[in-house]
Amino acid sequence: MIRRALPLVTGAALTAALVLCLVAMVQSWQLHRLRPPGHRTEAVVLITDLREPSRETPWPRGEVRLFVSDSEAGTFTASLDHPPASLTTLWAGGTVAVAVLPGDPPQVAFWPVIPEARRRVTLIALALALGLAAVSGLADRLMRSR
Repeated sequence: MIRRALPLVTGAALTAALVLCLVAMVQSWQLHRLRPPGHRTEAVVLITDLREPSRETPWPRGEVRLFVSDSEAGTFTASLDHPPASLTTLWAGGTVAVAVLPGDPPQVAFWPVIPEARRRVTLIALALALGLAAVSGLADRLMRSR
């Protein structure tokens, strides 16, 4: 019974690995597109102001005030539009990853933390699927030799 199921498990794991490879490629392309110019640093969120939707703006919008301490651009505060929830999470008093482009004034943009975490999970699942395929393939080979 197990001897007959091992090739199926190997095939299913390799199919899952192929699908996860394609998903990881798409996520890598999206990350490349989402990453802002500049170098990554941490900033402290001072104030978050998210306004409810109204008749004029049917979507929630708001502003975030950050305290950024950067080795190249120095220490400064920046006000940015509230980022989408699919990009990063933030709360008053917490830290958030940002990209800083030195200049006068320095340009600050939110780093895509949540898409990076999704990509890490995909790569871990890919490694597990490849490991399962390798183990079941080896077990099938060993059972055949007996």
